[in-house]
Amino acid sequence: MLINIFESIFLYVLKLKVFKMKLSLSCRIAELSNNKEKSFLSIQKLIKMAFVNGFTGISLRPSVVSTNTPKQSVLKLKDVFNLNKMSVSMITSNINLAKNDKYAAHNLRNITPCLDLAEQLETSLVRIMIKHHDDIKFAKKALDEALERGIILTQQTHWGTLAETIEETLTLVKIIKRKNFGITYEPANLLACGSDHSLRGLEKLLPYVVNFYFQNIHIDKNGSHEFKTLGNGNIKVKYLPLNDKKGIDIYPLINFLYKKKYDKWFTIHQPLREGQKVEEAIEEASNLFLANKN
Repeated sequence: MLINIFESIFLYVLKLKVFKMKLSLSCRIAELSNNKEKSFLSIQKLIKMAFVNGFTGISLRPSVVSTNTPKQSVLKLKDVFNLNKMSVSMITSNINLAKNDKYAAHNLRNITPCLDLAEQLETSLVRIMIKHHDDIKFAKKALDEALERGIILTQQTHWGTLAETIEETLTLVKIIKRKNFGITYEPANLLACGSDHSLRGLEKLLPYVVNFYFQNIHIDKNGSHEFKTLGNGNIKVKYLPLNDKKGIDIYPLINFLYKKKYDKWFTIHQPLREGQKVEEAIEEASNLFLANKN
């Protein structure tokens, strides 16, 4: 047990020397594949496993906590994070956001519960979805309310939204015109939507990026997952090992972030692949940052 603790400290220190960015793990890794509202692993176990592997934050989703969770339970959850010296990197505050369904933008009409949850969990990042042009006016109002509380609302580059491509995302940033409007850069969605997901695209969006989400995919007509893009149709994809260059070669992007002294969150947001165990997936995620690919 003592050896494991020393190993985790060594990994953590090594990563801090190499990367200024903060490393986070999405609790999606422990969600049931057919039900995003449930987790098959306790958050306590997930936090401990993440810590041992050098992560300093967890991105929380409704499988663990949401705006429907009683405040007392939320505060108990925060105690667990404090006890394990871990942070909440971002919250996805309800199941509609997690599913990206037709109600995913509805929290923009009443952002207060999301901001309350963020404050209780001591995180400054709240995920939002802007799906239609009618959502923009509500997003601006929500951002103004969030700014008063020092909270950033972050739009992910994601299928089925107004941020499917690099150019659409840049246009959205210009229309919103709010300094607390952040972007969660997610190259897999850009790939599926037919957008530039290379260094060129990341460089354009970097001034607005507050979180980097990574899942590795390649387009496969026989894939078991489907991204319902607006501009590129319904795209079937297959998840790959995080370091598999057949999908997204992540090392040039990581090295670019390092060179640019990116100091915000980098979150592994990949579900388990078929036959994969949580322990294996977390170790794979940790090794991604230790491999020297310069």
